[in-house]
Amino acid sequence: MSILFKRPHSFVYLLILSIFCLAACSDNSANSKSNAKAKGKGRGAAKSVPVEVGHAEIGTAASYYLTTATIEPSSDAQIYARGAGVVRQIFREEGDDVKAGEILLQLEDDDQKLRLKQAKQKLASAEREFNRLNKMRNAGAVSPNEWEVANTNYLTAQTDLELAELALSYTKVAAPFDGRLVWRDVDLGAHVLNGNLLFRVMAIDPLLVRVHVPANRIGKVAKGQLVDLKVDSTPDTLQGVIDLVSPIVDPTTGTVKVTVRLDQYPASVRPGDFTEVKMITDQRENALLLPSVALIEERGQYYLFVEENNKAVRKNIVAGYIIDDKTEVVSGISQSDKIVVKGQRNLNEGNDIRVLDPEAKSPQQAEKDKPKKKQGRDS
Repeated sequence: MSILFKRPHSFVYLLILSIFCLAACSDNSANSKSNAKAKGKGRGAAKSVPVEVGHAEIGTAASYYLTTATIEPSSDAQIYARGAGVVRQIFREEGDDVKAGEILLQLEDDDQKLRLKQAKQKLASAEREFNRLNKMRNAGAVSPNEWEVANTNYLTAQTDLELAELALSYTKVAAPFDGRLVWRDVDLGAHVLNGNLLFRVMAIDPLLVRVHVPANRIGKVAKGQLVDLKVDSTPDTLQGVIDLVSPIVDPTTGTVKVTVRLDQYPASVRPGDFTEVKMITDQRENALLLPSVALIEERGQYYLFVEENNKAVRKNIVAGYIIDDKTEVVSGISQSDKIVVKGQRNLNEGNDIRVLDPEAKSPQQAEKDKPKKKQGRDS
């Protein structure tokens, strides 16, 4: 009895197992087909990369040296008293423009005038005595010793007169050159001594900027060259001219002193102002220039992409001088190449690219730029 019941159970078990196997195979086949379709769809979905292109232009490439410096007067003089006395009158104040020789201050001069009068009287007396003895000498009626004493007295009286005139001149303090009075250090009625500081005068036409350029950057800097200056006190860029280039290198700093002359400037610019100096040290004409954004740097080397037959072609280039937002290209491309200037960061060699019109507007921007309809108002 037990043998007869085992066979039907085995047959049912095998039948159920076969059904499960067929179902599993069917699922695997369906999944394989689905994956194959998905892979095929992914390969066919590659699209071209949108970019903008431009051309290099011919221009002037220049190397600049940038630094800061202080604006200085062309002459700066501190005026000291050359005699003693009480300040009787002050003619000029701080901020006044003065001319060379113009009187700035007057000391009391009564004593000096009396000494001058006395010197003139002594000179007149000595001159009369010398003339009398000189006539007697010609007649042989005076000894050589008497004539020599009279001659010495006459010469001494002349010298005393000149000294008295000089002492009187020291009571008037004058400007040494055309300029501006920037500092007064004396008051009316004060008693000054020989050597006391009285005024400070600066020549401000022109102003000077002295720049110390490293010797290895001096390049083609030369007298007469224009220099750009930016001063905080004015929004305008000022232009100076190189007036002097030192013929030596300072052995302590390794620099060459360059003096820039500033002839025209607004009233807000004054000695002591800080200025940014932009000086050309080298220049090349007919250079190939392109927007700096087109260049990609990799390990100290530069490359860019050009468009050829709707493909991205990588080209290694040698970069030169940088001028604002432009970079000089020494070698690697020609002016006729179509340089990728936008979208280049997303490119690899051989990518399909689609050149966009740089003036074309996006749908969103076009919608914004549409003229708005005027809405009427109820009267």
